[in-house]
Amino acid sequence: MILTATEAWGNIYHWRLAEEEVEGSVCDLYAREFAKLLKEKSGGTIELSIFPLGTLGTPQEIYDLCRQGSVDFLLDGAGQVGARVPENQIFSIPFFFSDDDDENERILSQSVALNEYLTSAYERQGVTVLAYWSEGAMDWTSNRNLTFPEDFKGLKIRTMPSDIIGRCYETLGAKPRIVPFMEVYTSLHLGHVEAQENAPYIVEEMGFMDFQSHYVRSKHKIYVMQTMVNLKMWKNLPQDVRDIVLESIEELRPLALKIQREQNRKKLDKIVSSMEKSQRYVSLSKKQRYLLRRAFENCGSRLYVENSNDKKLARKIYETIKKEIEEITGR
Repeated sequence: MILTATEAWGNIYHWRLAEEEVEGSVCDLYAREFAKLLKEKSGGTIELSIFPLGTLGTPQEIYDLCRQGSVDFLLDGAGQVGARVPENQIFSIPFFFSDDDDENERILSQSVALNEYLTSAYERQGVTVLAYWSEGAMDWTSNRNLTFPEDFKGLKIRTMPSDIIGRCYETLGAKPRIVPFMEVYTSLHLGHVEAQENAPYIVEEMGFMDFQSHYVRSKHKIYVMQTMVNLKMWKNLPQDVRDIVLESIEELRPLALKIQREQNRKKLDKIVSSMEKSQRYVSLSKKQRYLLRRAFENCGSRLYVENSNDKKLARKIYETIKKEIEEITGR
């Protein structure tokens, strides 16, 4: 759908989008392409201003701004707002999703558990999710090797502000610590934490390996980004305007997958090639993945339901998406 300015609705839309990442990141490239598509498809009647990390606040603060209507659109990671929407912490269970990008894309785009049930939890707070998409698999960086469950005992690992993430690590004897994203580098430098988890492109961009001896290619989670919009504003838009937004987001899906693959592959290669002699790159074997998945899986499902605001909804989300994942992955 493409409208010219003369065919449009008689309104000029000036929208604000806040994002949880810095300029040049996967999230930022997505946001800029989103703005471009909206402008093209609306014949120039939709203008989207982008506010990268730090310009309007923390990932939690910009979520609240979207709820209040101070910004219209939001790109925020699920883990960043887990304390506000604990039902989204289905993404925080280690080794729950696939380690295959294509399978995860199908799950995120097709899942009824996510796109209907989980989205309903957001709508209670005044926002709705128009798309769940992946920025790639998350890995561990640490000052020790992390290949078996016992390796986590006593580990001071940085986590996002999500209770379930920390409690999952506690079951393995780790000592999780919530640290704001922009303070992770300093915390690693000062030894306040000795490990963290992120996608390769974030690890490289933020320089986390400056103070880490091991990069563990664990793929134990996917970093799920959410394209969100203020619910009241969304409901008040004409249907043809909403159609342009949804069409643009759908077109962004393959592009987002392509961008994150290229960025993560490029950044991982750079991490490995820049390693000093004292640093190690470790890739988990099938046996190690199996043992770690077994160690995390029971606590993950139990803690997910326990920590949700709506336990009935959480149970419904968990049971439904577990079946959806099994159908797509054959696992």
